[in-house]
Amino acid sequence: MDYQTKPTSRDDLRHYSRFLRRLFDVPATGPFPVLEVLDKICDVFEGCNYIIVEDSKIPKRTMARCVPNDIGGFTIEIKESIYNGAYKKQIGAYLGFICHEICHVFLFNIGFTPVYERSFADKEIPAYCSVEWQAKALCAEVMIPYNESRGMGTKAITDYYHVSRAFAENRNKLERR
Repeated sequence: MDYQTKPTSRDDLRHYSRFLRRLFDVPATGPFPVLEVLDKICDVFEGCNYIIVEDSKIPKRTMARCVPNDIGGFTIEIKESIYNGAYKKQIGAYLGFICHEICHVFLFNIGFTPVYERSFADKEIPAYCSVEWQAKALCAEVMIPYNESRGMGTKAITDYYHVSRAFAENRNKLERR
């Protein structure tokens, strides 16, 4: 499911990615320390936190999710298997799932609030107004700094930035446009 929000561009998201890194006191370059940032989320965004839940508590095809909580913020719920894979094995896709949820919290806090119009089918909402596309694109910009990664091959991006192969391939498609 997706929600519509105010429009933005990939260039704007690239700028926001640098702001997000500064907000969490993360170097502007290099791999993004997803789990360190996750541990700081309650310090940076009032009322926000995260919890690790049994895999059965979240729908099968959902790896993590961001839900409003009772204290006026958001709780990022992460499947135990996803957190363990990210923490113990540094699995790029799992780190990406967690970073995506961090990006939802960040975007909401800088004014990209969802409106009640929602979409149940893919592509009903234009990408530039899609809460899900914006979080996914911001996550990519945060985890793989665009200018720093110019000219790098898929394997080099995967190895250096600790991202999935699919994420690295998508990054390289942007450069070929």
